[in-house]
Amino acid sequence: MAADIPVVRDFIIPLERYPNLLETKTLHDAVETLLSFACGENDRLRYSALFVLNEENQLVGKATLQDLMRGLDKRLVEVPGVASFEGKGAEYPNLAVLWEESFFVECAKKKDVPLKELMVPIERMVKADDSLVKALSILLHHPDDQALPVIDGGTVVGAIRLEEIFKAVCSCCKL
Repeated sequence: MAADIPVVRDFIIPLERYPNLLETKTLHDAVETLLSFACGENDRLRYSALFVLNEENQLVGKATLQDLMRGLDKRLVEVPGVASFEGKGAEYPNLAVLWEESFFVECAKKKDVPLKELMVPIERMVKADDSLVKALSILLHHPDDQALPVIDGGTVVGAIRLEEIFKAVCSCCKL
């Protein structure tokens, strides 16, 4: 690859600075890990997903905030005939009230759920030597992906997000 073409390797978040956990850890561990990356004036979360590794440090999945929140109370996504929680104006107004009363009680009971049960498979990744434009294209075509794992020699070495690519493009294009 030409020396002047930016590659993913030069803009990644190294794995040791990106949230990741072993698949044997729990929902509570995942929450603690993501919260440990909070920063700024209002303790805003820096990342909205974490990578899940097996005992051999191989990437086996990811868990987004949505995945973790779905794991708190399956009723929010699995009740037949209810497309979303819409409150009292919904087709099922009494159901909304019941959920409100029990949601936080149910959440507290889920802290020991294994992360392996909440994670989803990784569908897309990039190699460290891939062009930055390839990573950008993948993220633009799959906006639900918050971060792409970066692989080097078959091992995950970090992540790249649209934020890193944006900064790199602005710098390289002198925008």
